[in-house]
Amino acid sequence: MSEENRSFWERLFGSSEEDEQERKVREFIIHHVKQGTPLRDVLREEYVQRNASQPVIEDIIADPRLIEAAQEQMREDFSSGRLDPEPPPSAAR
Repeated sequence: MSEENRSFWERLFGSSEEDEQERKVREFIIHHVKQGTPLRDVLREEYVQRNASQPVIEDIIADPRLIEAAQEQMREDFSSGRLDPEPPPSAAR
């Protein structure tokens, strides 16, 4: 629904069903990114594809909370040592 088609009260209080659906998709994406699922994979999830248009997905991706969640997950990945390269077997002599 476009902004001009929303009622005065929906625009004032932001309580439209569309806004609620966008919020749910945003929370779904942020939750999965925080759990370590790559953003690309989350965006391909059936739930996201079924409940959000491409412009909505682009708005969600620009959401600072999503960016913060992705940055936090990257910090955890790098600081955990899981991404450290392993020496080749020949170097273990």
